[in-house]
Amino acid sequence: MNLFDRDKLYEAISMGTPVEGEYLKGLDLSGLDLGGANLRGSDLSKTNLTDTNFEESHLERTILEDTIFKNTNLSGTHLSEVTLKDVDLSTCNLNRITFMNSHLARITISDKELRKANLDGATFIHSTLKNIDLTGARLRKTKFLFCLIENCIVDECDLTEANFGLSYIVHTSLNKSNLTLASLTGAVMEDVRITNSLLDRVDLTLIQARTLDITGSKQQGLIVERSRVHGLIK
Repeated sequence: MNLFDRDKLYEAISMGTPVEGEYLKGLDLSGLDLGGANLRGSDLSKTNLTDTNFEESHLERTILEDTIFKNTNLSGTHLSEVTLKDVDLSTCNLNRITFMNSHLARITISDKELRKANLDGATFIHSTLKNIDLTGARLRKTKFLFCLIENCIVDECDLTEANFGLSYIVHTSLNKSNLTLASLTGAVMEDVRITNSLLDRVDLTLIQARTLDITGSKQQGLIVERSRVHGLIK
């Protein structure tokens, strides 16, 4: 049973009242200004968040099953330890978003700036990232598995222990980044630039690459078993 309806929730958030662990399933929150809200652990499944402002809000560990995201302002929003499936976030504002340790399956994000986003420990699986600027983002232990990564800028990032296993990476740069202990096992790469980066014990097993530029990158302990690279620039 919902203790909050749309108006009661708005009133509570406007007064700075935390609304943690509440059952908010199915509410129509479209168009509301809920900036700075604390909804940690609440059930937001099937809620309508069209045109909702969640700037700088705390939505950690919320339940987001079948939640509607459209033109949602998630700038600076904390979405750690959540699960999102089959969602297109391309219309949302994702500046400075935090997705630490979240599970993101079949997600689409295109034409977005995620500079300095915190995606440490997040898992993207069967997802599409296209025309994304991730400059300076935190990507330690982030997993991109079976993903399409196209026309992305992943420069000046900490990619320590990141995993791009079996992903297709095309027209993308990872310049001036730390890829210590990163894995690209089974990845297919085309026109990828990893210049002036740290490639320390990177696993390149079974990669297939065409036009791979590693100019100026420091290499040590690379694992290249059964890898195929055409057009290596170094």
